Amino acid sequence: MRVITEANAVSIDEIIRRPALEARDISADVRSILDEVRTNGDAALRSFTSAFDGVELDSLTVSTAGAIIPDDLQEAITVASRNIRAFHEAQKEPVKEVTTTNGVRCWRKSVAIERVGLYVPGGTAPLFSSVLMLAIPAAVAGCTEILLCTPPGEKGEIDPAILAAAREAGISEVVRVGGAQAIAAMAYGTESVSRVDKIFGPGNQWVDMAKRLIASDGIAIDLPAGPTEVGILIDSTANPAFVAADILSQAEHGTDSDVLVVATEAVNTDAILNAVDAQLAELPRADIARQAFAHSRIVVADGRAEAVALMDAYAPEHLIIQTHHAAALAEEVTHAGSVFIGPWTPESLGDYASGTNHTLPTNGAARAYAGVSLDSFVRKITFQEATPEGLDELGKHVEVMARAEQLEGHAQAVAIRRASLDATSTRTGFVRRKTNETDIVIQIDLDGSGRSDARTGLDFFDHMLDQIAKHARIDLTVRCDGDLEVDEHHTIEDTALALGSALDQALGERRGIHRYGFTAPMDEALAQVAIDFSGRSWLVWNVSFSREYVGDVPTEMFAHFFKSLSDNARMNLNIQASGDNEHHIIESVFKGFARALGMAIRPTGDDALPSTKGSL
Repeated sequence: MRVITEANAVSIDEIIRRPALEARDISADVRSILDEVRTNGDAALRSFTSAFDGVELDSLTVSTAGAIIPDDLQEAITVASRNIRAFHEAQKEPVKEVTTTNGVRCWRKSVAIERVGLYVPGGTAPLFSSVLMLAIPAAVAGCTEILLCTPPGEKGEIDPAILAAAREAGISEVVRVGGAQAIAAMAYGTESVSRVDKIFGPGNQWVDMAKRLIASDGIAIDLPAGPTEVGILIDSTANPAFVAADILSQAEHGTDSDVLVVATEAVNTDAILNAVDAQLAELPRADIARQAFAHSRIVVADGRAEAVALMDAYAPEHLIIQTHHAAALAEEVTHAGSVFIGPWTPESLGDYASGTNHTLPTNGAARAYAGVSLDSFVRKITFQEATPEGLDELGKHVEVMARAEQLEGHAQAVAIRRASLDATSTRTGFVRRKTNETDIVIQIDLDGSGRSDARTGLDFFDHMLDQIAKHARIDLTVRCDGDLEVDEHHTIEDTALALGSALDQALGERRGIHRYGFTAPMDEALAQVAIDFSGRSWLVWNVSFSREYVGDVPTEMFAHFFKSLSDNARMNLNIQASGDNEHHIIESVFKGFARALGMAIRPTGDDALPSTKGSL
């Protein structure tokens, strides 16, 4: 291991240079593999698997269900899975709306990439941890199709640990194909392998080249790939045995692995090298580590500032800090894939089970790229919506800017709308409500025509929401993704709360409305519904049921729906109903409510506040 006792005696470029990669251009060979798979599908995959892996496969896929591994390994995988899931769940971003101008709101939403492909190399060791690091965040993000490819062993088998990790992550089937041909299969699709939208995972130079080439065909990839590496910042307080262990844990990955140790001050380099020799003798992969160790280096910098600057120039995939007050020093780091702080935080923790992702940028790419995270599996879509007032306020500036750029069409798109503002209704409401139990979006237009699009996962509930829109002559859109696997309660309650808020928002100050609404019969059933948009919430409910359910809705939830609705809409609601058929009873209630709602919100033709008090 090369020791450089004075950092300024050697150029920075020389210090941070990685081991040279094989110079031979393999792009043409890889392109021929991609084209062959693209043209001949499964037949090409079987042919390449036979040629490269020496295996004849009847089926390209294998189930993860029967994988058996030792109990301690299963426990370890379970713990790692829990931590990885928790870390990536915490990366979910709530939708944050920003009102940039009065009447103009903007927001950004994360939408999962539907189909993703994961590649896990075989090689000299089964990298089952990479299965967890890629498949779990994909599942957390909500990817609907997660495909996993990995090369088969000499008998066509997949290492049980890889299958067990895939099963833990929710993957039921693994494709037994490796190399550039696996990347081609996921990129273009075959009879047995679905085409994906983005491909993740490490691999050798053939896999790396395949990813680069399919990226030029419009298939997204995760990161620039290269040999793994570690940077280690130390000072005289660092334990030589710990430093040596960190050096070797990286070096054993492969002969082209890279290690750069930078000391902030003079350190006992002999102690570190002796510790490396002692530990090297105990490593099963000593021959590999020894070759990587041969081109690794220790550099002594002139102080913390120079050491940090040198390490930032290197921009390591992994950065371990073993110095006095390591956490403070970590705050100064600007270029690194993942940082391991203090003597008790070896890189191994992050590689397996701390929860952070170990799929990281290499070869200096950390200067511009982040490691794989939940964001890697989603697209960020921006949205904006303007009210008539917002268009009028902001539009005049947009017209000026568009004409300054000589884009009259852009200006006219605004001007035409501004000219028609007087005829535009503004009695609309939009509510987004997201909790751990439900994710709801509701849009309402009080001056609509009775159009409804309700999707809550409860068919009868959707039918009742349709009744409200139809008979109140309002336009209503409802989307609810709720925890129906628990029960119906949260979906119905939270939808009512959001609908109430949307009504309240659309009514605004409640000027120019009739305020009150009354009645509806349905066959033998009769419902009497009275509404007062008084600004005060109250529910009187006098409806009885003997059945536990009507359709897929518990009858106990109907009163709860109207109570939650009246609370957030700030209305007084009195409901009484009777009859013989309970389907008719509750449907007459919803129709009666809708008719009463339609009467109460109908404009009076003036801007008067419907109250003798002068306020609501």
